[in-house]
Amino acid sequence: MHRLVAYTKFASISMLVATTLLTVTFLHEIYRPDVVMDSTDMSTGKDTLARWILGNDDDDEHKEHIVNRQIKAKTVYAITVNAPYNINNRNICRGVDKVSVLVVVHTAPDHFFIRSEMRRTWLNTTFYSPESVRVVFLLGLVTTSTLQVEIEKESDMHRDIVQGSFIDSYRNLTNKGVMGYRWITENCLNAEMVIKVDDDSLINFFKYFEEMRNILVPKKKHIFCNRIEPNTMPIIRKRNSKWFVRPDDYRSYSMYPHRYCSGFVVFISTDLVPALFHAAIGSPFFWVDDFYLFGLLPSMVKNVTFDNYRGNLTFSHPEGLKCYQKEHSKCKYLVMPAKNKEIDVMWKAVIEDRQQSSYGYYYMRLNPLQQNL
Repeated sequence: MHRLVAYTKFASISMLVATTLLTVTFLHEIYRPDVVMDSTDMSTGKDTLARWILGNDDDDEHKEHIVNRQIKAKTVYAITVNAPYNINNRNICRGVDKVSVLVVVHTAPDHFFIRSEMRRTWLNTTFYSPESVRVVFLLGLVTTSTLQVEIEKESDMHRDIVQGSFIDSYRNLTNKGVMGYRWITENCLNAEMVIKVDDDSLINFFKYFEEMRNILVPKKKHIFCNRIEPNTMPIIRKRNSKWFVRPDDYRSYSMYPHRYCSGFVVFISTDLVPALFHAAIGSPFFWVDDFYLFGLLPSMVKNVTFDNYRGNLTFSHPEGLKCYQKEHSKCKYLVMPAKNKEIDVMWKAVIEDRQQSSYGYYYMRLNPLQQNL
């Protein structure tokens, strides 16, 4: 009799434990927390302010319950390989069979004027018709609700912003870049060419379509950039440097070991992007974004080739402006710096000898082979 009573008590307790575990698991799956952290703080090992976002990513806005909490953690992989988007405009590349160029802009959240000028000038997609140019601006999370409201208004108006679930900071640019690879893989593989740019750059797309497209588009697993050769760029170990790399990262190296690109403007063949994203899934986080995104990840993909556009690049705004004011469309520069009010000045120099149609687009000087592409 005593055995029967003991067995009955044991069975009741086991059933209670099992029910509790099932309930906890169910609630965890419904309200699964995604940790969003600033890798600048994580790299120091100090407490960092994290945002726990409760809910799932079923809608585009993903602005559910947000609470702040102090935690101590360290990133192992780029969190954007599977973190939810805070804002996701999925339809940027839809509605056309082929996107001629997708421009992926790494921009700071408060650069409203710069984004406005870019849309008005060289990223005004009307100017390149019938070519289909699409633009997506990548941002991270911000620390003030006022700034977030303005970003959401901008997104509602232009539908060209993607905001990830990470704090927007200089040492989180790797997370921003991985998010870009992921977003393209999910939403824009119909692009003929992907171009990653910083928001202080300007590309002469007339020169691209007239002179470069025929050369670049047929190439597969290809990167066209300001190329940096292996073992030529020192790894900065000085703690007071903006580019400081901890002793634990690349411990036995004094130079970056892989070929990579300066991230100012990088042309990437679209077929390579999914491979780069999948490489990021298994690659430990490294905060130096140029090396990680355009060096380390490509080194993990077979048969990637690099070409150098250094002869068509200037990092001097006065030099680029002087070239276009003097030589007009014969200026050799494809890529130039331009920020704030410089954007309008450079754009006017680029289009000075261009004829604009009554429909808004500018006529391009294409040869018959290019017109048939």
